[in-house]
Amino acid sequence: MIIDQTLTQPAIAYALGRQVGGAVQRNLLRRRLRELLKAKSSKVLPGWYLIGAASGATKLSFTDLGVQVDSLIERCAIKAKK
Repeated sequence: MIIDQTLTQPAIAYALGRQVGGAVQRNLLRRRLRELLKAKSSKVLPGWYLIGAASGATKLSFTDLGVQVDSLIERCAIKAKK
């Protein structure tokens, strides 16, 4: 995460390697993450973000993945305040 006040919205990229799963699973996870972050965009500070995932992320339900994304957003906000 790099906070950039010149941006009007967050710029988010995804780095999901083969350890996460096959192409279908990685693309599904990327779409889910994109949807969750879009829904929570008002909580995400403007800046540059690179989102990665562990291999178990593809097995999480949409709700559980949302909880993890909320935690990630909170941790980023705490780091931005420092």
